[in-house]
Amino acid sequence: MTLRTYVIRRLILIIPTFFLISIIIFVLIHLAPGDPVTLMAGPRPVPWDVKDQIRKELGLDQPIHVQYLIWVSRLLQGNLGYSYLSKRPVIDMIGERIPRTLELMLVANFLSVMIAVVLGVIAAVKHYAIADALSSLGALIGYSTPNFWIAMMAIMVFSAWLGLLPHGGVQTQGITFASPFRALFDHLTYVVLPTLILVLGWTAYLFRMVRSSMLEVLGQDYITTARAKGLMERVVIYKHALRNALLPVVTYIGYSIGFLFSGAAVIETIFAWPGLGEFMVQLAQVRDYPTLMGLSMMIAIMVLLANLCADIAYAIVDPRIRYD
Repeated sequence: MTLRTYVIRRLILIIPTFFLISIIIFVLIHLAPGDPVTLMAGPRPVPWDVKDQIRKELGLDQPIHVQYLIWVSRLLQGNLGYSYLSKRPVIDMIGERIPRTLELMLVANFLSVMIAVVLGVIAAVKHYAIADALSSLGALIGYSTPNFWIAMMAIMVFSAWLGLLPHGGVQTQGITFASPFRALFDHLTYVVLPTLILVLGWTAYLFRMVRSSMLEVLGQDYITTARAKGLMERVVIYKHALRNALLPVVTYIGYSIGFLFSGAAVIETIFAWPGLGEFMVQLAQVRDYPTLMGLSMMIAIMVLLANLCADIAYAIVDPRIRYD
């Protein structure tokens, strides 16, 4: 089977997966406790006839299957609907927050991959050495410790005690910067802490994966043959072993797209970072169905496409893979 045929078949399989995900998202969100009309009305008492009129205007008086068909038909046309609260197009609200999430997550993801690959290779090559033991211990601690606890400790140390870094937001408010460079530097100080927390967790997870994969590859017969031919150890490690050991990393990058677009909701909320993760938490609290469903579907579509790209990347990383 050619790569082109494989891609076409995968794209066809995405269609039923898309509709299945849309049904699950729609049903789960509508089954969640709480009434969006009551939340929209606020604390003041509202007559039932007024609430019924609002439900009729929003289409919430229709049977749930009718609501789904209306929503998915608009979704197929690229229309994510309008927010119940702000009355703004959902696509515009999501678009405003995507850059912040991309800024934070892409930097954290890139640094995590680079650090994990370097440390994972060193730990595998120097198996049972002090470097391997220390790296494995650090990865175990980073992987086991909840990121929200690390985030709060980092805020307490670097913001409250030392006063070196801000504890939340994206820019210092109420001041005028002398130059764009000062404004950029000020913004970067807000990026450091949330990025650091994400890097710690993701690097720990990736390190264990790279180390395990590298150890498995180094035990293969073709590595023994390459060494028997008299090749330099550096060539054996980086040209023959590392390329095959990177397959799990490719898998991780494909799955991590979901984190990129949903944002690390906990981290974004703790650091008041105006990304998609914090946005999703806010939407869940106010029962803004169209915005929450639109955001969830966008994330699901990106994950599906990212997994397809990861499968295609397998053939680039390891030519032995065939699409049978």
